[in-house]
Amino acid sequence: MSVTVASITSVIALDDRAKLATHAVDARLAEDVRCYWSLTIAEPPGRIRVVPDGQVDLVFDLDSGDSHIGGTREQSIVVAHERATRLLGVTLLPGAAAAFFGIPVSGLSADWRPLSSVIGAVAGQLASRLCAAESMSVQLGLLEGFLLARLGRLEPRDPRVRRALLHIDDSHGHVDVARLGRESGASPRNLSRLFHTWVGMSPKRFARIVRVQAALRRLAEPSPPTLAALAAEIGFADHAHLTREIRAVAGAPPSELAETFKHSADPFKP
Repeated sequence: MSVTVASITSVIALDDRAKLATHAVDARLAEDVRCYWSLTIAEPPGRIRVVPDGQVDLVFDLDSGDSHIGGTREQSIVVAHERATRLLGVTLLPGAAAAFFGIPVSGLSADWRPLSSVIGAVAGQLASRLCAAESMSVQLGLLEGFLLARLGRLEPRDPRVRRALLHIDDSHGHVDVARLGRESGASPRNLSRLFHTWVGMSPKRFARIVRVQAALRRLAEPSPPTLAALAAEIGFADHAHLTREIRAVAGAPPSELAETFKHSADPFKP
């Protein structure tokens, strides 16, 4: 049931000190997990921009042994890492966190909280094993084993949320919320309640993020379209409307983001 845009910008390196990488997941997890990822900053400080993507992250600090979970974010932030950093993470697709852990995603803060507050002592045990692992391949194997073990205990998914997510994905976020409710089989009010449980935000807010993500994907291409052409393609009123929405969601104007895509490390686009 977990669905989101096929390619997504989650984190953008703002200088060459932040090294980002993504790693594929086992096919058995593909409906629930977007990717594994790593962030390494050997010579601090390093800066990254975190862009809203409608997803939940599990994050393991390979130096301190701490483990965290971060809920869906509605505003972009810039994070400056002032010390050497080695993070390993798992990005869960919309709906997956509620299914894996049996909790409403609306109860998760966008800021990191201890993973142990959700899954108990196993969080610390997994973090310790990841820190002691001798290679990235071993670490990814440990993450995969942890997730596959939980796969058989997933909470039942609500088909109305699945239908709504698919429709938002197919339309690149250009949807009418009332129509979305009718086509998914839920009233707008009930669909909003379901989305807060499974996705962590309203359908309207999620669609807005997906729509901006569609624009970011095009801006990250080697030869991006003009803003006027992009606005018409994705369904914005004009390029000024497009610019306002990108700035509001991604935290910077399209020109700045396009330049960042061109000259810095690749954004997370698994």
